[in-house]
Amino acid sequence: MNPDRLWLRFVRLSLLCALLPGFGLATLMVSARMWSVPAGLWSLAAIQTHASALIMGWGAAMILGVALHFLPRLRGVKLAHPGCVNVLFWFLAAGLTCRVVGQPLLAALAPSGSGPSVAWLNGVIAAGVAFTASALVGITAVLFGTFRAGPPLDKNKGFKQVAPLLALAALALIVAQLVLCWGAGGVLMKGGSLSVLPVLQQAVAVDLLLYGFVAAGGIAMSSRLFPLTFRTQLPHPRGLQIAAALLAGGVILTSFGVFDAVPASVARAVQNGASVLFAGGLLSGAWAVRIFHARKPITGARNPYRVWEDPAAVGVWSAYAWTGVAAALLLLPALREAGATIPVELLQKNLPRHALGVGYMTLLILSVGWKMLPGFGGGQPRGRPLLWSAVLLGNLAGVLRILPAVIPAQGNPGESWGERLFPFAGLAGLAAVAAFALALHDSFRKPPVSPLPGSPPSVP
Repeated sequence: MNPDRLWLRFVRLSLLCALLPGFGLATLMVSARMWSVPAGLWSLAAIQTHASALIMGWGAAMILGVALHFLPRLRGVKLAHPGCVNVLFWFLAAGLTCRVVGQPLLAALAPSGSGPSVAWLNGVIAAGVAFTASALVGITAVLFGTFRAGPPLDKNKGFKQVAPLLALAALALIVAQLVLCWGAGGVLMKGGSLSVLPVLQQAVAVDLLLYGFVAAGGIAMSSRLFPLTFRTQLPHPRGLQIAAALLAGGVILTSFGVFDAVPASVARAVQNGASVLFAGGLLSGAWAVRIFHARKPITGARNPYRVWEDPAAVGVWSAYAWTGVAAALLLLPALREAGATIPVELLQKNLPRHALGVGYMTLLILSVGWKMLPGFGGGQPRGRPLLWSAVLLGNLAGVLRILPAVIPAQGNPGESWGERLFPFAGLAGLAAVAAFALALHDSFRKPPVSPLPGSPPSVP
């Protein structure tokens, strides 16, 4: 495959993961609860499958696809070993497939953890974890080798500004994969079932991926892309350094959470400390990229650049607004420890995770992807109404996921109208990605070539 088109495979895989096991499975999973389907092992397996598909499929595959095309150009070099990247892509696709198919299937066929199918499906799931880890670590190594071939960092100040954030994103991605492999290996050594990976290791990996890889990588790429694409002011260098330092501190503390022998009080203090650092990193990053500052004027233009007329600009503005929501939710456990009265519903760890995953990550992909990806293939963004729909639906998905926790429950869980909003959050996310995919399809299509004046008409 043409090395300049490698990104397209990652984009297609990302869209597939979002539409089927990502938002699609989330909609079915929560709808089943509304239909009073008894919860069990299948629901835990579905939750982990949904998280893997969204973070490592929809998120990591899209981010890495863009990075493989954009970052070498920012560094001023060509991508090293494109043939290896092609092989690693198939490892990633196979690994994600094994996980999102194997875990629910094993939970459904052998809920007791015994039976003839357990050993075979355990092997499939373990292979999925190993393939995914190998692919993500391998792609990170290829990018590192590519960056080393460039000129000295002092001669490439734009890349030097974001190098700490990119290094942190790579570190968080690698450590998360090691944690998942460790968790899966521990289950196999004890003769258990991999229908559900160890909850502790899964939670640590999710936090590392969201607050480390997605947050740091998103801030780094935003700081280089936004001045060119959305006419923002140049990023604040010190703000980027502060964001990198705070997020790195959170990644370090979160990594200690993988040890289950730590006393509960110490573990809680470490988790609260990591949450505070992550919140500070998100807020610092949003300030550093200056997305909420006044836009640069267009020289010689009669009309100023208006953010509210550009759906992609609205999308990235709302994406960074969601970092504020995530930061506020991350601070609540520490505030409660300090004596503040915080409703227990707002202390759920999944709330800031969804604010960052559904709000920040998804809206950033929708908006930046619509602006940039067509240009990778030599085209122009088209399907503006579709992107408006995607941005509005993406924000709606985040609101509907967070809102039920804010609304006081009445009656039994599942009976309040707040709880019944959950399935619509999945549907809104699914529709947002579908609208984005249609807009990309429209943008990738090459317009018909107009015949030259005087040329003979084409024969049907």
